[in-house]
Amino acid sequence: MELPVSRPRHRSKTVKSRLIRISTPALATLLTLSLAGGGALVALAAQNKLDDFVAQTFGCPNATELVVVADPTISSTVQTVANAYNTEHIGQCLSVKIVTQSSADTAALLASGTSTGADAWIPDSPVWLSRLESTATALGREIPVTQEWDSIASSPLVLATPAVKVAEFEASEVGWGAILAGRYRTLLPDPESSAASMIALSTISELAGDSDPEGFNRAVMNLGRSIPDSTRAAFAELEISDSRVVALATEREIVAHNASNPDEPLVALYPSEGTTALTYPFILVANSSISARDESRLTDEERTALVETETSRASMLEEFADLIRGSEQVLNAEGFRDNVGGGEILASGVIAAPTATKNVGDTAELTSILRNWNALNLRSRILTVVDVSGSMLERAWDGQRRIEMFQNSAEDAFSTLSEDDELGMWLFSKERVGTEDWEDVAGIRSMNDPDHVKNLQAIIDSLPSRINGYTGLNDTVLAAVTHVREDYNSEKVNSVMLITDGRNEDDNGISLQKLLDKLTEMIQKDTDEPVPVVLVGIGPDTDVEAMRKIAQATGGTAYQANNPTELSNVMLEALSQRDCRPNCS
Repeated sequence: MELPVSRPRHRSKTVKSRLIRISTPALATLLTLSLAGGGALVALAAQNKLDDFVAQTFGCPNATELVVVADPTISSTVQTVANAYNTEHIGQCLSVKIVTQSSADTAALLASGTSTGADAWIPDSPVWLSRLESTATALGREIPVTQEWDSIASSPLVLATPAVKVAEFEASEVGWGAILAGRYRTLLPDPESSAASMIALSTISELAGDSDPEGFNRAVMNLGRSIPDSTRAAFAELEISDSRVVALATEREIVAHNASNPDEPLVALYPSEGTTALTYPFILVANSSISARDESRLTDEERTALVETETSRASMLEEFADLIRGSEQVLNAEGFRDNVGGGEILASGVIAAPTATKNVGDTAELTSILRNWNALNLRSRILTVVDVSGSMLERAWDGQRRIEMFQNSAEDAFSTLSEDDELGMWLFSKERVGTEDWEDVAGIRSMNDPDHVKNLQAIIDSLPSRINGYTGLNDTVLAAVTHVREDYNSEKVNSVMLITDGRNEDDNGISLQKLLDKLTEMIQKDTDEPVPVVLVGIGPDTDVEAMRKIAQATGGTAYQANNPTELSNVMLEALSQRDCRPNCS
């Protein structure tokens, strides 16, 4: 059913119209009271309290309840306003019920066609409407009918840090550019459930622009190393961190935290480039109990009555929304700015005067940004296979040896992995361990194991001293893929990343065609366990054609790098394409 277009102001019904709804016993009692002492009723009517007397004495058999679903960050504030609204309308048998539910959950329920019972919805940002539409489309369902009204409140995005650490930050380095550059650790609540994080990612992406897409990808992967599931979880991590660290939050969240935790206050750092805000729109939700099929069978009179009912309900909701917008003192006391960003907040941790905010850009773009976030932060299980043949000691660029280029790039690339990722390392040349061309120097283990991480770093540091022999490429690729498939983890992206500067030089090993045949046979036997091989060639001597064929056979990708910058970029790119494994282009 369509929502009413016009939103007439709600007008109170007359006393006569409400007496008609009163039950027969109640009416008899009123008549008795009137005969016994009609002056009392006249006095109540004169004071506009007759409605209240009737409702409190006899109840409301035909009461109207408006259900408003509100995001947890504002539900208690809205409840305060609802209490006042309900008190004012008690005689009209009209009340507002506030239901607390995260914006992400409400959007998901509406998109799936599940009834929320809501007449209106107050998410923390309009971005959830875009999310609702994209989710419904992906599910093959009709987009729910909604009507977005003006916002009722706002709260600027800021960076929170413990009050005891504020002196460690200079004003000029606080902002989105610093996050993009990775100048300090930033905790970003999971963007899947945080509009603030989605908007922050959009802001950082816009700052990076088309000129530095890899910089944005690097920032996203750094942010994804530790993903708090909520702002509260991020605040808890702030308190135990020894390093310089900030958490994305809103003014409102800092005010609420400090009120509950006065001994561990947080302070809002305001981005030097300016900021945006969560704006809390008031959204009317189609909530008719009549199906489209039943509606088509209604008579003209019944259809007119239904439209009048929905119009009346919309008018009541508009009155409630206006009451929230007009409750500046309540909003400011709870740490909110008004719906246009104004109002003074007299609370610790935030500046009292309002700060200027920018409008959020195209919310439709947030879907692709969120997809990019998920892709870059897929959890991985990677076996890194490094060429340590003699040619890796040759000079490649500006005096750097090829193995040194890898060492420098590996440190940057692997630092983007999260603690939930797994990484192992093999070295290969020719007949390195007996007749085998490969050497298992570090098993595939979690990056949250400090001993494992320390061992990997020690191995990378020692690589120049391990250089020896020719290049046994083909046998090593087959062994690596087989090894990863043996302990396949279906909850992660399993892959092999191979770094080499040459071509296969093991005449006693399998040929390229035999390798491709075996890989194809292995994949066809069990298509549910793909292990793409990502090959990174260093220098001009690599067999690019062979690398491409191996990558194509496994659903991986082949890269070529001739200088340190290219190598760093391709290694980051190799990690950033985890979402399309296999079958990356």
